[in-house]
Amino acid sequence: MAKKPLLTDDIVDQARLKRARLEEDIRRGLEEDTELARKYDEEEKRLQKHAIYKSRRIENAKTQQRGRHLLRYLFILWAILIGMIAWIIFSPWS
Repeated sequence: MAKKPLLTDDIVDQARLKRARLEEDIRRGLEEDTELARKYDEEEKRLQKHAIYKSRRIENAKTQQRGRHLLRYLFILWAILIGMIAWIIFSPWS
């Protein structure tokens, strides 16, 4: 017994049409009701502010991660350099 796929083309098309109808209803409602339009604008501004905050948080996390990697490589390079200097100074050939 073959299973039917969860997302058929019909379901995707229905969802797309439903979304388009809902967006049209919202647009029409915003044109007719100024109070609703004002609330919608305030909510949109709030969501944009959160999106900017999230974007900055992600960028800060990436910057910190890059800094940690750079610090690690600099420490390894520093340790190798100190080791080479110590080897040259304390080598039996000197």
